[in-house]
Amino acid sequence: MKTAVFQGPRDIRVAEIPKPKPSPGEVLVKVKYCGICGSDLHEYQHGLFPESPFGHEACGEVVEVGVQVKGFQAGDRVLPFFKGAYAQYMVCPQERLLRIPPNMTWERAAVVEPLAVAAYSVEKGSIQPGITALIAGAGPVGLMTILALQCVGVNQVYVTEVSDSRREKAKEFGATLTCNPLETKVSSWIKEITSGRGVDAAFESVGIEPTLKDCLTSVRFQGKVVVQGIFTDRVPLHMLGFVSRETTMIGVNSANPPLALKWIETKGVQPERMVTRVLPLEKISEAFEHLTQKTKREIKILIEP
Repeated sequence: MKTAVFQGPRDIRVAEIPKPKPSPGEVLVKVKYCGICGSDLHEYQHGLFPESPFGHEACGEVVEVGVQVKGFQAGDRVLPFFKGAYAQYMVCPQERLLRIPPNMTWERAAVVEPLAVAAYSVEKGSIQPGITALIAGAGPVGLMTILALQCVGVNQVYVTEVSDSRREKAKEFGATLTCNPLETKVSSWIKEITSGRGVDAAFESVGIEPTLKDCLTSVRFQGKVVVQGIFTDRVPLHMLGFVSRETTMIGVNSANPPLALKWIETKGVQPERMVTRVLPLEKISEAFEHLTQKTKREIKILIEP
């Protein structure tokens, strides 16, 4: 079978290897799509993390089950929440599998995982209906957070993003207002549109110092900052404002797939609207290079093995 092999930063090659066999408690999945996650992009540019999740936004069909597997059989359409999905086949522990609803398209199934990340963020942040929120960054995580906030009853959502096309996409997804943080001082903009109060909660969805500081300076007294972005550089923070304004800041690094699936089924959420391109496995390097471009025209690329 064909699989992507990470050789080093900006060096991914497609190789032919034997098709794996599922061990006890595992299933073999034929991969339909694997989305490129922001964490994958960081690893592509900087190197693999110690416990790398490279290639984990997958959907596919069960083709073989190992002994001791219960509840799954060949032919089942599944979401394998596991690494190694930039390949034609992957093995996955049965406890990391969810069944895809029968009426769900493959394209929608492929982006359940990023919606699940946003669902977890909103849940972990204890976000209440009717609050005001800022999202710094309109990439996949930011866009999914717009949808997640809508699902819990938050309709005043302000988004900052340097890319013109991504700001437009944020508006399509339901952002109340957007701005370019390179042209507008975000904290002043937020104070103006909230009558000097600041937003109740801010979501950092990029992973860089300027956006984190925008979030910290834009929340109200006793406001909350939820950090979703993956930081590869240290960030110096002036703590006086953080302490004097009694800000709460939490980091999130997990997902809630059942909640995401529930929203798709009951609220008509369409996360696949962020997909901008589908490329075959042979063009995986090209796909990653598209996502590193400063123009940020691509948002979510799916790899089809």
